[in-house]
Amino acid sequence: MNYTKLVACLFGAVLLGAACRPGNVTGEADGGVWVTSTSGEEWAQQAIIYEDKISKKTIGDLNVKKFIFSPADPRKIFLISSKSGLWFSWNQGYLWDLILPNNGVSDLAIHPNNPKLLYAAVGSSVAVSTDEGVHWRSTYTSDSTSTLITTLAINPNTPNTVYAATSNGDILISEDSGVSWRVHTALGSGTILEKMQFHPSRPSTLYAIAQGKGLMRSEDAGENWEFFADSFSSFSGTNDPRDFALIPSGIVYASKYGLLRSLNQGKDWTSLPLISGPRDANIYALAVNPQNPLEIFYGTTSTLYHSLDGGFNWIPRPLPSTRRASALVFYPEDQKLLFMGVSLSRN
Repeated sequence: MNYTKLVACLFGAVLLGAACRPGNVTGEADGGVWVTSTSGEEWAQQAIIYEDKISKKTIGDLNVKKFIFSPADPRKIFLISSKSGLWFSWNQGYLWDLILPNNGVSDLAIHPNNPKLLYAAVGSSVAVSTDEGVHWRSTYTSDSTSTLITTLAINPNTPNTVYAATSNGDILISEDSGVSWRVHTALGSGTILEKMQFHPSRPSTLYAIAQGKGLMRSEDAGENWEFFADSFSSFSGTNDPRDFALIPSGIVYASKYGLLRSLNQGKDWTSLPLISGPRDANIYALAVNPQNPLEIFYGTTSTLYHSLDGGFNWIPRPLPSTRRASALVFYPEDQKLLFMGVSLSRN
């Protein structure tokens, strides 16, 4: 499919509800955001830039890292790209605006009770917006520009408490919505967190993944941490983390090994059988249906895998893009809709 046909297919998807079948899209315009309501059988690329909707410019060359939905209105979607800034859609992804044009954006956290209050990890700083991303100001900056803010989290018990992990192994905390900061935990140099998230049913339990070290957990809101190295001793490759998804009774963890699931908050683990086999799984994105934990999707460099029975049987379908899957998330108000971001390389 050439670029002209791709744009035509895109506009058909947006205006007429048409869909593109995967497997025949080539060129740099097949990046950005894809959405399916048929578990990956058909896809629509949602990539039109609002300011350029007449000239038909798109975010089709964007490499996606993460989606974040507004807790007040899930039609409002924030997209973190790899080296292309923070993007925003107010209409379920049909049109996009660049709201933070900085190539160092690595994460975003939204206040659950005040969705206009945003925190962004931007290079060596934490930026804050009080008007849903229209204006930004720095609320914390590291002493060294080489010390980056890698991921953010908000405590659901006390949502004015914000956590920021740094590339030198510290977890910073602000208990006054970002006005003042202190070191909450010193994990040590070499422990670089890539993702940090509170468990929704255990609000003092915080999970994270660290580069080269794998999955870790804190049960006291981030003061003390434990790695799962001993629990994973028989699973080679778990120290190369890819993603995790929290479920009501535990967690599903994706790594180079494959997929592991715990139904008792990490006490016991089960290896989920993959078609490709364990120990060298090319998993780069993971999503578990929050309403039905038996439904799992994971994406590789070329394929989307779908399970309806908790990971024991899988349906493989080709990706609609020549890029690898880099982000998967269910639409909060309709779990039939699956959003996928794609990327040329691992983010």
